[in-house]
Amino acid sequence: MQDALNLFKELFQPFENIAILHINNGMNFIAPIVQEVAQNLNGAVKTIEFNTQKDAHLNGVAREYEYIILSNVLTQCSQKDRILALMYKALENSANIIILEKKSSCDEDEIKHLLDKASFVAINNIDDLFDKYYCFTAKKLHMWGSGL
Repeated sequence: MQDALNLFKELFQPFENIAILHINNGMNFIAPIVQEVAQNLNGAVKTIEFNTQKDAHLNGVAREYEYIILSNVLTQCSQKDRILALMYKALENSANIIILEKKSSCDEDEIKHLLDKASFVAINNIDDLFDKYYCFTAKKLHMWGSGL
């Protein structure tokens, strides 16, 4: 597991003063890694514990985060497209979203389709990083698709 977590850390670009949003639904093994990444870059992590879809409704400023991590969240939401639209708005231009979902409860093609529909690009699934979880990555590009 430690090798996988070290590889997970490599998903983050070295942005000084990095701002990360982590919405977590019981994947607590990821939280210390995210904290470590932020600390090493003099950044900050805002963590939201996910219990219901309302927990993923952000009231924040547009373009606030360089990274958003959804840990076992998207498959628990009935309005996945709405959640991804909110995440898209909260990301800075050229920022990244990382979605971790249990392989047993996730439709890989559906997640890729939803990311594409929400105007994310460079969509990738690193399905061999963790044994029990898919790791999707995607990017928000400036003035692409939704244009926020």
